[in-house]
Amino acid sequence: MKTRFISLLIAIVLLVPLAVKTAPTSAAATGLRVAIFSGTGAESDKILALFRAVAANGHTPLAVTRSDLLQGRLTTANFDVFILPAGEDGKRCCAGHYTDDGDSLGSIPAHNAIRNYLNSGGGMVGIEAGAYFASLNGTTLDVYGANYTNVSNAIGKKTMTIVDASFGSGTQEAWQSFGGGYFAVATGATVVAKDSANRAVIVRAPYNAGRVILTSQNLELRGDSELDWTIWDNWAMGGHTNSAGAWTLLGRMIGWAYNGDSSANTLSVSPNTGSRVALLASHNTDGGAWPGLLPAVGRSIEYSGHTPLVIRFQEIKDNRLTAANFKVLTIPGGYSYGYKTGLAGHEQKIRDFITLGGGYYGICAGAFYAPDTIVWEGKTYAYPLQIYKGVSTGPVADLAPWPQYILTPMNVSGDAVFGSLGTIQQMYYGGGSFSIPTPAQQGATVYTAATFAYSGTDSGKAGLVRYSYGAGHVVLVTTHPEARAGSNEDWMYWDNFAVNSNTPVSNPDNPWTVVNAAMDNWLTLP
Repeated sequence: MKTRFISLLIAIVLLVPLAVKTAPTSAAATGLRVAIFSGTGAESDKILALFRAVAANGHTPLAVTRSDLLQGRLTTANFDVFILPAGEDGKRCCAGHYTDDGDSLGSIPAHNAIRNYLNSGGGMVGIEAGAYFASLNGTTLDVYGANYTNVSNAIGKKTMTIVDASFGSGTQEAWQSFGGGYFAVATGATVVAKDSANRAVIVRAPYNAGRVILTSQNLELRGDSELDWTIWDNWAMGGHTNSAGAWTLLGRMIGWAYNGDSSANTLSVSPNTGSRVALLASHNTDGGAWPGLLPAVGRSIEYSGHTPLVIRFQEIKDNRLTAANFKVLTIPGGYSYGYKTGLAGHEQKIRDFITLGGGYYGICAGAFYAPDTIVWEGKTYAYPLQIYKGVSTGPVADLAPWPQYILTPMNVSGDAVFGSLGTIQQMYYGGGSFSIPTPAQQGATVYTAATFAYSGTDSGKAGLVRYSYGAGHVVLVTTHPEARAGSNEDWMYWDNFAVNSNTPVSNPDNPWTVVNAAMDNWLTLP
């Protein structure tokens, strides 16, 4: 097994180039608990970079969802800073999901929870559409007292000039996408940075006892580095002047939101190791990768000694999914129909990648995406990837009706590759059990590596399978071994509690051992 990230943290000190000068100081706060809204509406393809940036500044990033807000867990006792990140497709109401999805922010109680947090002295950072959402014309949240102008047709690299001496000086290059734009200056607000047209692109302002700081650009992305665990931005940006400075500036914003001190931190980030694992992190109005699970997926891959690198649907369409770029493709949990529509007509590119020696790791929705046929709530649906000839049937309603989640025991034993890891508690969140095709049907032997071990209708049925596909290897898992309820090592907070309650949930087992076995013993094999 590869050495754990926790027990071997090799810090790479990133010296900030001179484009943004930093005032010498030793007052920068570290060790903050930073809540990052990661429910529906948050932009999936940027979220992992944001978590890496927060961690590089010496803090603990933690994914929260609407339930955390409604259950009263967004408090200064639990979190030092709250970040509302870039929104799906740049929309302030996040592709319309704020009012029609159960884990979105479109409700007065959710808005009240954010305002209450600020009123009690908390700090908030808003990024791009998250900044729009906080502004006077964004929604009814209104924690920044002036309007935001969204400029959705100015996608690309932008250069801002720092004009607030407490945040340094000079210029900083950053990515701007659909949610970009600029701010009107509210009464009592301070402009931190301006764009080339002399418009405010970072502003800060008090909000009663708290502090709000907003940026219209994506400081979490580093277009010349894979340390942000994101690769699509490197191809989109074609280079990035002083990308480390973007992380430092974001760290200054977090520090100011916490206590009004915008001193710069020294960046420290764990190195990339092992094989390059493409992590498909696109979400559209039909579904796809749910942002709330992506931090844990990334961390579990890192635990296995490999490097997650976020790609979008577009990179697969553009023929970037190749053996030269990646060893494994991971399609994570979320909503499989979004994968079906988002990759329509491009399925052969995934099949070719696997056939030529790549790995396919499908988790929950990513496992539902793989078969010819799935059964969901009693209805049968045809799926186009067709790399699995068995059927995935879900949800397992007597375990947890959709959309609820629960810890459940899985018996991981009897397989030569995964070994006898024993009974391991794992998160179940809407997956299905697998029927096992014959070797003649599949063209290869399908091995069951784990079965449901609860006392219900799917007890003993396959929940984890592996098989060869051409020269490549496939693992499909219906549960979420990336999630570690009761621990913050997975960078998730919401999974530490039972559904819609404040009842704590703690997993006594470490399901990352399952991910490690999948990666090392099967998916990354030559």
